[in-house]
Amino acid sequence: MICLPYPLVRRIHREQTVGSASIVPLLSLLANSHVWAMYGFLGRAWFPNFPAFLIGDIASWCYIFIYWKNSNEQRKNGQLIVMVVAVLAVPTLYVAVGFLGFTGQTRAEVWETHGLCFCDVTVISTSFFTLINIVRAFKNKSTASINVCALVVGTSYSSGWITYGHMTSNWIIAGPQVWIITLHLASWAMYIVFSRQNNVETSSVTLDEDDPVDLSLALPVGCNDNSDLKMEAVTSSEFQALSSPKKI
Repeated sequence: MICLPYPLVRRIHREQTVGSASIVPLLSLLANSHVWAMYGFLGRAWFPNFPAFLIGDIASWCYIFIYWKNSNEQRKNGQLIVMVVAVLAVPTLYVAVGFLGFTGQTRAEVWETHGLCFCDVTVISTSFFTLINIVRAFKNKSTASINVCALVVGTSYSSGWITYGHMTSNWIIAGPQVWIITLHLASWAMYIVFSRQNNVETSSVTLDEDDPVDLSLALPVGCNDNSDLKMEAVTSSEFQALSSPKKI
């Protein structure tokens, strides 16, 4: 998931324009990476949670900076970035205050509260964009809004965390991923169905080379023979011989 935006951001950096790309997926990556990195820190999950999401946190900031630098709407995108940072300041402040003991909670209690109130909520909230793509695909009966590469990576990612959460009996991690994998399965179903429908419609209007083609020609009244038609075409005043252009 961390490497998924890399080709897009690399193209933006090379062409120095964002084109039609949106900053929302990069902000979603930042939000998820940030809250889960703090969750891994509180739970002393030094592998794989904390380092993986810490790298994602740093990488997402690099992605966002490159996007913002090459964007034609820096003010608008800057406002979105500030808004996301302001929202992320809430769980960051809670973790800092709770870790220092000002909330009267133990580290384990802060860890569990942060996981339920911030991590799971962030996962469910960012999955809203996947739900929008599913609704758009169903409405248009088209796979144009389904990114197959992102779908493959997302399905593998969610399956891995469900397995990890089940093996460690941590349903704070596995719980929201069940919802995500459900959305991915729905996306796969629509992709298969609509792709097959499009292939059937395309093949139904394709003519093979060996298919016979009937051509009807309406002849003028009184013309019953091919020779009459040829003679009329030759002797008609509408057809005149043109002299070839002179060579220079």
